[in-house]
Amino acid sequence: MKKTLIGINPYDIERKGSTWNATKQAYYRAVWGAGGCPVTLNHTKNKDQITSLISNLDGLLMVGGPDIPANKYKSTNAQLLDPDVMSEDRENFDRAVFLEAMSQNKKILAICAGAQHANVIYGGTLIEDIPTLIKNHIDHGVFNGAASTHPITITNQNSLLSKIINKKTIDIKSSHHQCVNSLGKGVVVTATAKDGMVEAIELKDKDNFIGVQWHPEIMPNSREMSSLFAWLSS
Repeated sequence: MKKTLIGINPYDIERKGSTWNATKQAYYRAVWGAGGCPVTLNHTKNKDQITSLISNLDGLLMVGGPDIPANKYKSTNAQLLDPDVMSEDRENFDRAVFLEAMSQNKKILAICAGAQHANVIYGGTLIEDIPTLIKNHIDHGVFNGAASTHPITITNQNSLLSKIINKKTIDIKSSHHQCVNSLGKGVVVTATAKDGMVEAIELKDKDNFIGVQWHPEIMPNSREMSSLFAWLSS
């Protein structure tokens, strides 16, 4: 039986004078494990190519990565961004494939920076650095480092997330220093952490998008995390 084809937006890494198209292996394993067929995409600015690309996919996995450029959401604390900021090529491509996938009603699972980017695309903003800007925050892990395990609460029982997870509280693993601040147009919060941080988002009146701030791909033995990838790959 033909497996669903899940496109993954690529990291772009400069190394030894070349740009490399890269995907963390955990994302591949999570999609394979859910019954899907993962493929890494490649940057293009050609609109027709992007339209054709998305038409050949069954779903889109928007992965984590560097901080979103400050000018994309009129950041007022740009000095707090990590030095490793998402490249212009990646930001443009990720934005284009996301909007095209939404237009074609393809399923989208957005993780960490992917979820943040979706909020920015719809006009929302981000908290630039949780440790600096948020008092009494819980441990959300180290950006590009060790993950933290902590509980989150699903706050919208009518959400896709609630229907998929079928629990009100679950433990997750995260490693980030930014998160959603003001919500973009049509963006709704579906889960939060104990400190009030946004942990999951969806889009009003849409049933094809879930954005999570945590990293489900690094929890392969979790039934709840596996169910997210099963939804994407079904």
